[in-house]
Amino acid sequence: MHFKVRYYDPGQAAVLERLAQADSLQAVQAQLAGEGLVFVGAEVQPGAPARAPLLGGGAGAFNVAWWCRELRTLLQAGMTVVEALETLQAQSSQGARGDIQSNLLRALREGRPLSKAMQESQAFPPVLVASVKASERTSTLGTALTDFLVHDEMMGALRKQVVSAAIYPAVVVTLGLLITLFLLLYVIPRFSGMYADFHGNLSTATQVLLGFSKAVSQHTAEVAAGLVALVLGGAWWIRSGAAMRFVIAVGSRIGPLQRQWDHFRLAKLYQSLALMFRGGYTLDEAMAICETLGLGARMSDAVAHARVDLARGKRVSATLSQAGLTDTVAERLLAVGERTGSFDVVLQTISQRHAAAFTTFVERATRLVEPVLLLLVALLVGGIVVMMYMPIFDIANGVR
Repeated sequence: MHFKVRYYDPGQAAVLERLAQADSLQAVQAQLAGEGLVFVGAEVQPGAPARAPLLGGGAGAFNVAWWCRELRTLLQAGMTVVEALETLQAQSSQGARGDIQSNLLRALREGRPLSKAMQESQAFPPVLVASVKASERTSTLGTALTDFLVHDEMMGALRKQVVSAAIYPAVVVTLGLLITLFLLLYVIPRFSGMYADFHGNLSTATQVLLGFSKAVSQHTAEVAAGLVALVLGGAWWIRSGAAMRFVIAVGSRIGPLQRQWDHFRLAKLYQSLALMFRGGYTLDEAMAICETLGLGARMSDAVAHARVDLARGKRVSATLSQAGLTDTVAERLLAVGERTGSFDVVLQTISQRHAAAFTTFVERATRLVEPVLLLLVALLVGGIVVMMYMPIFDIANGVR
């Protein structure tokens, strides 16, 4: 749900408004309380879509990683934050990118901190907002942007590996389906015309072939419309994200796949914790932000329970282990972090271990799936070709 929220900011001694997205009004109030703000009132905005970062390289698109990289470069050159944003605005003032940067500039000129403006724009991930907010205490915005870029690069590499692994199977399946449709809709109806006047005994395969060709010939328009609807529906299914949600839901019900998907989520969790811990957040504060990372209901609940145990003074290694967020090696690494105080290094190491495990799984799965798909496509196309030539043997038997 989307809310238009009015709140009192003690730092500015003013009542302000902003858009917020949450499951309930209580969640909005809890979020404001966590930021040290006083809830005044809220209105439900059913038609207000949350603004999200747009990916792409166009002039009007907004790429978070590009923005961080450009801003860091300008800050390192000696510009202030306002000067750097004005320069970026002059570079691209149209589209979503220009709108977001314009809103950031307006907020900074009004005296609000950059992290607050980024959060209100709803165009930046919570991890980046938290890192920038932490850097405002120590004036290390450039370092915060660098840390986020490392985080984004790691997560992007994992996503790209999944996409790359899916490209070859998708091409094989698509080509197999196209060849199959060409044989079924074009070749077979014409090929079967030579058998129409044959009055001998036909095998079951031949009868199925002739019946299919007759049905296709009589309902060509309906078949074409059905194929177009299928293609458009599939494209919408993929672009809307429903396909990915379906794959994740299916994978979560299969034990081996769920364990590998957990490696990806744990890599994201520990990388985010390491980023915010280096920014000066306590582990409890960092885990509160990680609840919003989209780790899935099961893992988000585990993070919430771990926060409760940490607030009661339990050890980090034992708490995360009981929540199911560690294995034996990770638990011992966390114990080392408790002893030495180098939690950021430990969290980064655990993240890299899970990322390596997920990468290895994707590589092995790709090597296994590719030949299986090739075999299935070959069997499908080969079976259709054999069915096409079966009537020839029927004719030869009839002639004899």
